[in-house]
Amino acid sequence: MVQFYLLSVLFLVLSAGLLLVDKYGTTFLFLINLKTLYTSRKLVRTVYLVSGLLIAAAIVAFPISPGPVILGDVLPAANIVIVLLYLLKNMNKMDTVLEYNNGKRNALGFATLGVAVVHFLFPGIVII
Repeated sequence: MVQFYLLSVLFLVLSAGLLLVDKYGTTFLFLINLKTLYTSRKLVRTVYLVSGLLIAAAIVAFPISPGPVILGDVLPAANIVIVLLYLLKNMNKMDTVLEYNNGKRNALGFATLGVAVVHFLFPGIVII
């Protein structure tokens, strides 16, 4: 279903923004607003994480054609799950300390942004 494709791309871009906010927040001010929204209430974080799990399950179950029925969009779904695990692990750390040179988080943010761009530009590519 095409709706899940668009939601997965949007979720990947927003997740990359959350991961790269400390490094590029001064350049792109909407990233600071995104982080403030994410850290402001626990309900927002919970809804974000649950919607990420639902989107990951949906893009695996309903791939963009000509993808296989079961293993359709494995790379974006795996990236969403990895980002969700990272956000769950560091949920309380995000609102307290700014770390400009966190290499793992920055690498995950760039990888997530790369997956979002490739997934958006080439929706029919199946990487198994």
